[in-house]
Amino acid sequence: MDGTQTKDSTEITVYLDRIEELEDDSATAIFLVEDDEDEFREFALPADFLPEDAGEGEYLTIKISREQEKTQAAFDEAKKLLGIGNEE
Repeated sequence: MDGTQTKDSTEITVYLDRIEELEDDSATAIFLVEDDEDEFREFALPADFLPEDAGEGEYLTIKISREQEKTQAAFDEAKKLLGIGNEE
């Protein structure tokens, strides 16, 4: 995979292959990312996520990192809804 990885995050370099206009007037950005076997994988995100001036044919960087506080809050809420850990 083309990118860097640390304990807490991963950055990948992606190629913005195309932007597809949808019937509901929204758009989808289609990306290509090279994997470890030199094959390309395709994935899509809403085009709204793109930087304002990004266009087809550009290389971009996507950072994926953990949101520890949000994860813990979601876990705590799930436990609360399931009644787990509520000692009376």
